[in-house]
Formats: sequence, structure tokens, C-alpha cells
Amino acid sequence: MNDTSLISARAEDPIANDIVRFQRLHPLSIILKSVTAIGQNLIAIGVLYFSVFDQNIIYTGLAAFALLAFIIGITALIWSRFTYHIGPKEIRIKSGVLRRNNRSIPFDRIQDVSVEQKLISRILGLATVKLETGASVGEDGKLDALALADAEALRDIVRDFKSGAIQNQTNSPEPYLQHPDQDERPPLFAMDNRRIFIAGLFNFSFVLLAILAAIAQNLDFLLPDEFFNPWYWAKQVGEQNIINGLSSSAQIAGAIGALVSLIAVGMSSGIIRTFIREYGFRLDRVDTGQAGFRRRRGLFTLTDMVMPIHRVQAAILSTGPIRKWFGWYHLKFQSLASDGSGESDHSAAPCAQIEEIAPVLAETHIANVTPDLEFHSVSPAFWWRDVVFIALLLGAVAVGTGLFIYPSLFWLVALAIPVSTVKFLNWRHHQYALTNTQIFVRAGWWRRKLTILPIRKIQSVDIGQSPLDHPLELATITIGIAGGSAMGPLKINDIPISTAMALRAKLL
Repeated sequence: MNDTSLISARAEDPIANDIVRFQRLHPLSIILKSVTAIGQNLIAIGVLYFSVFDQNIIYTGLAAFALLAFIIGITALIWSRFTYHIGPKEIRIKSGVLRRNNRSIPFDRIQDVSVEQKLISRILGLATVKLETGASVGEDGKLDALALADAEALRDIVRDFKSGAIQNQTNSPEPYLQHPDQDERPPLFAMDNRRIFIAGLFNFSFVLLAILAAIAQNLDFLLPDEFFNPWYWAKQVGEQNIINGLSSSAQIAGAIGALVSLIAVGMSSGIIRTFIREYGFRLDRVDTGQAGFRRRRGLFTLTDMVMPIHRVQAAILSTGPIRKWFGWYHLKFQSLASDGSGESDHSAAPCAQIEEIAPVLAETHIANVTPDLEFHSVSPAFWWRDVVFIALLLGAVAVGTGLFIYPSLFWLVALAIPVSTVKFLNWRHHQYALTNTQIFVRAGWWRRKLTILPIRKIQSVDIGQSPLDHPLELATITIGIAGGSAMGPLKINDIPISTAMALRAKLL
């Protein structure tokens, strides 16, 4: 189905010829979903081969064939019962095999439209359109799969309707077919493979070890009985004469080598993970319909989503001690929109210099930190109060284990030193600043985060005091932002209660 037929179908009368107007997804979606389901059941076939069928290839082949026929049949049945229609002001979706569901999604209730292409979809020229209204978690409507041209046309129709460009032009396809090609203009920000590699170096991850562990657990019947028992391996290592015969320096060198190998695995995992997620990253300004940012990225799954600028609530600049030394930052926008993965923070520039971030921020009218901006520190109780508690706890544990388990465990009390150091550094980097239009909050030492929030976007300001705050006359301010995460609200910790009251009055 091409762009013209999609638009013509949209302009038809929403009541007459109901059966004719409703269409099915692309027939290749049967193959697409069947391949996905078969891939998810490969491990089950392997388990049947080694366990139930006792490595009998004939029985396993028959079972695999029956499973394949069942998956294709069910997928084809579901496809035949899924239809949709694009009307003048809404999208209607009919679905369900036994229990039918007829859903209507008005254009003006749709908050976000994203286009996604997994690897097989890209090969077949298909795409998935995800519609979000904010009525529930995740997307509220999903068309999987359409031809890529139809998916992009549908996204443009919804965006133009919401901007008011086509509300009175329901009988002419020209408004949808004359959009300028965004690729002809230079992007606001883009990353080549070298930049993605640099970003991967700072995204340390043990996801590769986690994947290997998950595979090993699913195939544990092929492994020794004590494979996942750490005490078994410790005993095996202790009984190896070749290790016991090494000098202390050689053993230390071996331990360092093992640590370096672990770090190398973590860095490799981070690079691979970053390439899969950020490959081909490009951020463009979109002027058609509602002004917004169009972001495209992904190696195996290509996501193409548009975030309206007016829905941006705050800007977040993330970095770290090493990254900042080289001048690298990660710019995110906290938004009312969802980026398809369920996150409210949208990556706008995953690995960029400050001068590259400036034009992106300028589009949102959010100002970055200026050299003359004065930041205020929070109370030193932010670090020493926790350090006292942790030191007492570690001291009690060290004494108990040292007296009743093993004397050498008295050294556990020394863990208070690195903990105290990290707490102190976190205090030094927890600051805030206020201008007439924005508030700036810094947090974290190793994972440094600067949140820039326009005051007009603030929804609420709460002042809280814990039992330990009252004697010191301290308080914590929690700032509510629309679209913010309930797990990590914006906070200014441990400031004098009088300062907190004055700050709340300024913010509201």
C-alpha cells in the first residue's frame, strides 16, 4: 500500500463501507512474527533433543516440524483477524481471535508516534508503528508491520493533525506528500563509528557475562553438577599444585591479570552494547507539523521517533571524572514523551563536546551553565552523618566476625575508608544554583549529573525532614516534574530549613 492509497483511505467516510475500508497488515508480517517465535523456542527444542527424546534426531525433527506448523498457523490466524482503518480524525484497530476488540484512537489523543525496524523488518522493507496516548504503560496501539513508506506517512499524518495543519484538509493528499526531505539538511548532531566507539569505552558493562551465565543456566544439564558452586571452584584452585608452587609475586601478577581481563570484558561489552544501540545515530530538527527532534539509531533494531520540543521538561548533562577530562558529555531530555523503550529520558547527544551540545539546547530555549553562575553547596552533614553510621556498622561486623569466625576479618573495618572518601566526593559535587528562569542541580561524583530545569516546568516542591534532620535543622527539597521518574526525583539534600523555605517560595 503506497502513500496515496493510505491517505485516500484516511479521507473516506468513517461510517460507510466499513468492511471495505478496514485493511490487514502486510502479509510478510506472518513470516516476521513466525521467525521471531521460532527463535524463542530454539532452546526448548534443544532441551527436548537432549532430555525427553534422548538425542533421537527423528523424534526431535518431528516435534520441531509440528511446532513450526503450529506457530505459523496461529500467527496466520491472528494476522487474518487483525485489521485497521485510518479515518479523518482517528485510527481504528480490530483485533482478537476469540474475544474481539474494536479500539478507536483519536489523533488528538495520540502523544507520540514512533517507527521501529528490527533487522528482519529492514530486510523485508517493513516497519512497526507504535502509538502512545499516555492512557497506559507502553504503546496503546501497535501496527506491526506496515510497508516503511506507509509507516512514515502515518506518522506524518498524526503529527500534522496535531499541529492543526490538516484538520480542515481531509480530502486532499497534497499536504502529506510535499514534506521537505529532512536528510537534505545537516543534522543537529550525529555520531560516526569512531564517536560510537569512544562512547562505548565509557559505558562499562558486564552484560556479556550475564548473557553467558543465562545460557549456561539454560544448558545446565550439560555442565558439571557443581559448576555454579563457588566453594567447589575455590577448593579446586586450592588443590592445584601449579598454583601453590608459584611465588607470592607470581600469584599477585596472576590476580592482577585476572582483574585486567575482567575489565577488558567489561569494556568490550560496553562497546558492543553501545554499537548495537547507537549505530547510525542522527538527530534532526523537524519543522513540519509540531516542531520537534527526530532521532534515528540502532544496528539490529532501527528506531525512528520524533519528540515534540514543547514536551521537553528538563535537560540532563551526564559525565564522569574521566569523561569530563576529555570533554565528553551525554545530553538527555526529560520529556512527557516515551522513547519506545519506556524511558522518559531521551538521548539527544550520547557522546558530545560542549560546543556540540549548545545548538541542541538552543532549540529548547534551555540555557547551559555560564562561567559567572554561582553554585551553592549543601550541608557537610550530607557525608559525615552517613559515614558515622557506616563506620559503626562495619566496626560491629568486623568485631563479630573477628571474634567468632576468623581473626583476620577484623580488616573489614578498613572498608570505612573508601566509603568515606566516596561520600565526601559526592558531597563536594552536590550543588545547586538558581536564576530567574532556571534551577541547576548537580549530583554524583563518579556518575556526575547536571539537571537544568526551567522554573515554568516545575509541578510541585516538597520539603521533607527525616528524624536525623530535625536536630541539625536540615531539610531535603524534592522537585516534581511532569514526566519525571518516581524512582529518581530531582532532590536537593541537606540544606538549612530556612534556606529550603526561601528556595521553595522562589521556585513556586
